[in-house]
Amino acid sequence: MLDSPNPTTRLLDEVAPFIVGQPETVGLPTPVPRLRVWTSTCATLPTPALFEPMFYAVLRGTKVLIMGANRFELLAGACAASSFGLPYTHQLIGATPNLPYVGISLHLDIGMLSRVMLDMPKSDHRWTCAVAAGDLSGPVGEAFARLVGLVSTPDDVGMLAPHYETELYYRLLQSPMGDTLRQIGQRNERLQQLKAAADWLASHYSEPVAIPDLAASAGMSVTSFHRHFKAVTGHSPLAFQRHMRLLQARKLLAAGGANVSQVAYEVGYLSPPQFSREYKSMFGSSPKVDLQRRP
Repeated sequence: MLDSPNPTTRLLDEVAPFIVGQPETVGLPTPVPRLRVWTSTCATLPTPALFEPMFYAVLRGTKVLIMGANRFELLAGACAASSFGLPYTHQLIGATPNLPYVGISLHLDIGMLSRVMLDMPKSDHRWTCAVAAGDLSGPVGEAFARLVGLVSTPDDVGMLAPHYETELYYRLLQSPMGDTLRQIGQRNERLQQLKAAADWLASHYSEPVAIPDLAASAGMSVTSFHRHFKAVTGHSPLAFQRHMRLLQARKLLAAGGANVSQVAYEVGYLSPPQFSREYKSMFGSSPKVDLQRRP
């Protein structure tokens, strides 16, 4: 009797039709809601982005994730989960045309995940980073393979995808990544205050921020707020806001922002030269160069 293939091999087989002949780096939608296949025929430079609540698996190659002081190197068979939106930098290593990088992302259904949590035994609240890494061995990989397997049978998605996704969340919550995902639905007041502070910084990226006021709104001293905010997000509060400002600036430049100075002021900078320095430090090219690249 032949052994069944491991989850990583099964997943590669399922997404193979999506990646054949794809050039460079692309993210491809699938028939399964919120599930995308990512492939690249070349290594990439570090690229800043926003890691939304998501489950991500690497099937071939290596992906490096950096969230402030936290660094994750995901090899083939590794996976990661995030409980809320975090600015981060990602990089693909070792991808070639003959052996392209392959990964799969699933944006989490927060309502479904919360319902699964309610049906499970309560767990102690623990401080942990909003991103956690694991691997595809065992029940997590098996459950994910069942969900991804639906890409080849689209007619089954409506009936089976909710069941397979529920199973995946159940297995993730049982895994070492569970503490991170439980942050989404926990009623821990201190954790919710930190998340509220991060959400405020993300949505008010262009506004001046007084850290003592933000700490007070979270019910903490400034020292305690800094320590706990960085433990969860990997960033200090000001670094978190700076990343959000620069990510928004890049979007504005890509959309054809009138000029660099106007974009700098729009995202909250008082000094266009400082904006240009920090933009180039984060993205590797100046905002003027990126503005000239727009279609």
